[in-house]
Amino acid sequence: MQTITTTRWIDEKNSDLAFVESQLLASHPDETGGSSTSYINWNIQKEFDKDKQITLNGKTIEYNFYTYSVDQISSSMQADEDMAIKKTGFIIPYISSGRLRYIISRNSGAQTILRKMLFYSGKGEIVKNELPLTGDFFIWLIHKVYSGNNTIESESDSLADLTIDYVRGFKGNTEDMLTRVSAVGESVMNIISTLSFLLESQNLNQITLDIAYREHSNIEVTLSNRNTVATTEERYLGALISEGCSAPELISTILLTLYIEVLPILIQSYQSEIDSNLWGQGKCVDFLKQVANDLSEKVTRRVEDLEQRPEQLKMPFDGNVLLDGDSQS
Repeated sequence: MQTITTTRWIDEKNSDLAFVESQLLASHPDETGGSSTSYINWNIQKEFDKDKQITLNGKTIEYNFYTYSVDQISSSMQADEDMAIKKTGFIIPYISSGRLRYIISRNSGAQTILRKMLFYSGKGEIVKNELPLTGDFFIWLIHKVYSGNNTIESESDSLADLTIDYVRGFKGNTEDMLTRVSAVGESVMNIISTLSFLLESQNLNQITLDIAYREHSNIEVTLSNRNTVATTEERYLGALISEGCSAPELISTILLTLYIEVLPILIQSYQSEIDSNLWGQGKCVDFLKQVANDLSEKVTRRVEDLEQRPEQLKMPFDGNVLLDGDSQS
């Protein structure tokens, strides 16, 4: 299953999709010589003959979809094309509220790739569209799901409520915790994984959610504090499949929906709870205590059950099974 990791950028120089098309589809000469990394063998393809439109957050969004490939050669190996590293991906330029933005399937080196494709050379022309994705925000999301309060109400008539069905995984300074936190039921493993991670991780920096929103019954999204938004079309369920959308249109719609509707709903709800004193340092500590108490109660009940019915611990033994180091005579 391929995960698509993206970042979003703002064009501070132009605001015209026709200009973007003229730049992207123009001939991109190979870079030769010099002391910096070179880019050669450019190939950029436009997927939609005409720019498409979609209504999101009460606004008409115009966009297109381009795929690209380019060979990158470091300055120390420019004479040897066999050492080139091929970079491939896509870019979704779109107009929202009169501003030109780009979603690109790259994090590291994304700004350089965009500047090269658009023939930009000045500073401040391509600016990263920062997102307020923090460890506290991720803990708030886990809290919403763990407590069963996993339907997030939108604060706009142009948006809809969304449901976080699962926290499928989270990551921090320790290790990945793959046991998902479910919005339905609290298994011992669910509680243990939540508590141990919150205790051990000094900085929660990534979270993966399963979200239901409007006609999309499942969108998997991974958020990180590096301002990346990742998804996978293989785990998508919803109207876009029954409508027979092409892969570029499916990916474009999912990503535009995430950036323009889903993330604003989540971030605004998080900020509203902070402003209303429904979330903050004290509430976060209370949440940690709640998880610890839940675990303690679960373990106590389990121990009592085992003491009352010790036969649960009896394991069937097959005399033909050999232990390590044993030999069969």
